[in-house]
Amino acid sequence: MTASPTSFAPRIPPLPADEWDERLTKVLAASPGGTAEPMHIFATLARGGPDLFRSWMRFGGALLSGSLSPRLRELVILRTAYRFNGRYEWAQHLEMGEAQGVTRAEMVALGGDLGAAEWNELELASLRAVDDTADAGAVTDATWEVLSAHLDDQGLIELLMLIAHYMMLTTVLRSLRMELEPRAEAVARTVEAGPAA
Repeated sequence: MTASPTSFAPRIPPLPADEWDERLTKVLAASPGGTAEPMHIFATLARGGPDLFRSWMRFGGALLSGSLSPRLRELVILRTAYRFNGRYEWAQHLEMGEAQGVTRAEMVALGGDLGAAEWNELELASLRAVDDTADAGAVTDATWEVLSAHLDDQGLIELLMLIAHYMMLTTVLRSLRMELEPRAEAVARTVEAGPAA
């Protein structure tokens, strides 16, 4: 029998400002909310040690500036956040998605029924790849056939790593019981879809 949590407070709190090193301070200053409302993901994961934090930042950065189009990347991240119950990542990427042309109607579809919006063939196959991973643990042959007609080997591997990275992040952040910053919570509430609070 699984015990239910007695508290929903963060299991590991973000580092207080007086413990930020130069790198973390720069990362937070460049993030939404800046150092006035620091992003909990960075201020918490920095507690994992400088080597792991730097390596994770490099890997995540490589995915955010990879060969996939920025719009496709944000569609995949949002769908992954929804399917793996990652409210923190969902909230953080709503504005990023909007900046890449993801409409409010598309956000609602990403946080629920994909059929509620129109997608091009590559977008729909990429979103199905997320759903395949959530439902069966791997991309199906039918989805792969469509993806491989649009993406080269680099794009295919990058897409799979993007899904897996955000699946991993949602799991880590749920286990840490990471709280959304007030700014991000306000953004999440503007879209009537997505992972529950």
